[in-house]
Amino acid sequence: MPASRPTFTLTIGALRSTTADPVGGPTRLLVERDMDVAADALRVRLADRSGVSLGDQVALALGEDGGETGVFTGTVAVLRPGLEGVEVLALGTVGELLNLRTAAVYEGQSAGDIARDLLGRAGLTAGTVDDGPVLPRYAVDGRLSAYAHVKGLADRLGFELYADAQGSGMFHALGPAAGLDSGAGGALSGALSSASAGAAGAGGETYRFGAHLLDVTATREPAAWGTVDVGGESPMSGQGDRTSHWLTVDDSDYRGSAGSGDPHLTLLDPAARTKDLADRFAAGRLALARRTANQVWVSVLGRPTVDLGADGSAADVPDALAGGEGYVRALRHRFGPDTGFVTDLRFSVGAGG
Repeated sequence: MPASRPTFTLTIGALRSTTADPVGGPTRLLVERDMDVAADALRVRLADRSGVSLGDQVALALGEDGGETGVFTGTVAVLRPGLEGVEVLALGTVGELLNLRTAAVYEGQSAGDIARDLLGRAGLTAGTVDDGPVLPRYAVDGRLSAYAHVKGLADRLGFELYADAQGSGMFHALGPAAGLDSGAGGALSGALSSASAGAAGAGGETYRFGAHLLDVTATREPAAWGTVDVGGESPMSGQGDRTSHWLTVDDSDYRGSAGSGDPHLTLLDPAARTKDLADRFAAGRLALARRTANQVWVSVLGRPTVDLGADGSAADVPDALAGGEGYVRALRHRFGPDTGFVTDLRFSVGAGG
């Protein structure tokens, strides 16, 4: 049986280049997408510029024998021409959220409603957007980018903020934050412990030593915080999100807390106007710390269908700590004559191993 052949289709503005008809002479394609980095990136090395200009729309599909899947959507941000060709740097759609400066005041809307509105103002299509809790009041101003405001909401809740391969904006709970909004009040700590114990969902592809893995490494370390306390803007009531929000002389009974033990983090958050919100933000911040404590990197032959947020696992590895189940927080596609087509994935996994 003949070996499969990696193929690509690249469009940049009016340029269309494929494996069969490599217009522009692309010699290297590198896709880098990471939930810890605001915008996805595509680096392309062309033998000649072929009319490519700043701001051109970019799309890349990778696969085998012409069966290809889209892996990047964005626009040209940087051109670096030289004697041996030109390097093109394209940024993903979240770059539009980074460039947006706007002002708005939201009252009685969910975190998801706010995220959808700001994504829409930036021209992004909303993908998976979880509602999360209702915020009594939340203000956005032009001193920060819309990305900074939405990322601030995501970090409070332990949500992930990123774009999928088609460029849709994603704002939702994964791993340790999954299930935090299914209960209220005292149920949050239990939900966090349960979700963290199996930071990955069931399903997804399993990459096995001796069958799929070209390389595997892992990091195991304590979470940055053992306990997180959140104080709000002196809420008067601990009875829920629909109560009045006024000043009180003693807010110690209305501080939120999640986790136990050291290190201990204490935050003041004006958006935490109720006891329930303070608890929810504390649980979200703790989930934020836990999702990067246990990570596994794998390198496999090209996997264009794998997207950020997808479930997956590494198994049958020589050391159990280098394996585990989790979800994809970062991926890199390398395509070129020297590497062939290789995909590197980083999973956030549970503490077990």
